[in-house]
Amino acid sequence: MQKTIAKIISGIFNPLLMPTYGILILFSSDSHFAMLPFDAKKVVFLIVFISTCLLPLAFLPLFLYQRLIHNFEMKSNRERIIPFAAIGLLYLMGYFLLLQIKVPGTIANVVLGGAIAIFFTLLVTIKWKISAHMAGIGALIGALLVFSITLKSDLTLYLVLALFVSGLVGTSRMILKYHTPAQIYSGFGLGLAALVLTFLIF
Repeated sequence: MQKTIAKIISGIFNPLLMPTYGILILFSSDSHFAMLPFDAKKVVFLIVFISTCLLPLAFLPLFLYQRLIHNFEMKSNRERIIPFAAIGLLYLMGYFLLLQIKVPGTIANVVLGGAIAIFFTLLVTIKWKISAHMAGIGALIGALLVFSITLKSDLTLYLVLALFVSGLVGTSRMILKYHTPAQIYSGFGLGLAALVLTFLIF
């Protein structure tokens, strides 16, 4: 039962969903982005969701068929390298599509920061296993912090919920024995730093 709940939590808060959650929160905030026309929000949502979640998930059966991975959990470091590289490139594709339709940098940087977090996770994965789930939730919290400061938006509730979720996700990954505490904490720190630095630099 405990492992079943842990798997459900891991699925709901899959790192591929974090950019989509971030955009939805931005559109629901008290910032000016909430006042964008519905059609504009829909286009942005679709680009973000398709490029950062739907397409990456669609590639996984192909990786499985080619025996590049043994299962969707990708427990070993070696299995993660090619999928992470492909997912990072899909994120970059989404980022450039957003630039093409001239969305504000605040929105585009959510996807760019996600891509940077993935590539850093990939580099670490070559030598050491790190939690991609925690990198994802760390990146989401980083984005929320930036939104709060730069947009002067009150996202306290979302931040508290995200921190609570990060605890749930980290605990779930350890219950499933996919990661050690060190891999959990380092993944969270990497994702958080990647998003904050992306907004500071770009």
